[in-house]
Parts: sequence; C-alpha cells; structure tokens
Amino acid sequence: MKRHLLSKKDVRKLMNEVDSEIAKILRNAENVEIYEIDENLTIFIVEGKPLFAKMKIKLGDENVEKYIPLITLFYVEKVSYPYVKVDEGAVPRILNGADVMRPGIREISGDFEKGDVVAVRDPKDRTIAVTLALYSRREVETMQKGKVLKNVHYLGDKISKICSEIVKK
Repeated sequence: MKRHLLSKKDVRKLMNEVDSEIAKILRNAENVEIYEIDENLTIFIVEGKPLFAKMKIKLGDENVEKYIPLITLFYVEKVSYPYVKVDEGAVPRILNGADVMRPGIREISGDFEKGDVVAVRDPKDRTIAVTLALYSRREVETMQKGKVLKNVHYLGDKISKICSEIVKK
C-alpha cells in the first residue's frame, strides 16, 4: 500500500477524469492524497477525508475502471447524485453486499444511464450504498423484477473499514 500527496498539476489532471460532483470538491482542495490499496482500488483523501475511489469493477461482461464517490462524501459534502430509496426489507441485503433488485426500490430520484453512479438510501433517507446502474432510469421504471443496480460500495464493507482507519490516523 502506497500513500502520497498529489501535486497541483496532478489534481488539475484528475479533475478532467472525474465526474462534475467530484471535480467540484477538487477545485477548492489544498491537500489531495492518494492511497493505493492494490491494483483494483485507490482511495483519494481530500483535506484528510476519504471522499472517492478509483476502482476496477466487473460490469456485465467487461471490466471497467471508474471513479466512485465513497459513502463518506455524501455525509461531508453537498453532492447531487441520482439515488434510489429502498424498502426496509432490502436494507440488510444491500448492507451484506447484494445488488439492488427492482422490487426493493420505492423511489427513484434524478436521471441516470447504464453505468452511471446511483446512491442507495434507506427509508430514513441515509445513504447506505453506492452502485452502478445496470439500466437507464427509464428502463428501471418499466421493470417489475430483476437486478437493476450493481453494489460497488456499502456501509461496513472493506472500503468503509479502510476509510475508518484513514480518518483515525
């Protein structure tokens, strides 16, 4: 595992690679570190807080590399990613790493396309997971069953534990 500070030049370059919500946070950042966990996961620490990660994810038949907001980001910054609100029955499954199934979704907010980041909220409106859409919002709305969101980060997972360690240091 390697951890080091990014130069201003590297931060500007990174801003062109990430989505607009993450770029907005990087724009005013004085201190951005990267923490390379392994070849599949790099966590970005902004002003001492782990806020997003670069992950290699299997999405369908292909492996993709994506910048993903971490759950901590939703609690320390005002960000506006699309989200779904799930019913109480879906929460324990999602917190165990399960993907989000259509029947568990009670509300959809914001527009998204296949491959986009979609946050998952519990009935009390707390962000509990970050997922990638397997279908567009329009497609999800017409579906009655099936897997619709791939769970890539959830409360209590390996990434959450690493983030807790980072914050403690």
